[in-house]
Amino acid sequence: MLAASGMPRKIQLTPLQRDILWLLEEAGEETLGCAIASVQPFDRAAFDRAVEGLVRLGHVIRSDEEPGGSLLLTNVGRRALTT
Repeated sequence: MLAASGMPRKIQLTPLQRDILWLLEEAGEETLGCAIASVQPFDRAAFDRAVEGLVRLGHVIRSDEEPGGSLLLTNVGRRALTT
């Protein structure tokens, strides 16, 4: 996304979204169950909203190949951790 100045606009992530990205940065890919246990969200609905936002931004890919599903960090998500 570009701001009016032509510079990329920084996307604000929630603390939970940032925790999920850091978890995936360390692990590469995690099952949903392990990700939930690791970041300990307030509730499952909050976790699902955070993941959906990350998927929309292109930071995370959600896969249903694993039983229960898994999350994979994208290169865009990796760059979001350093900017």
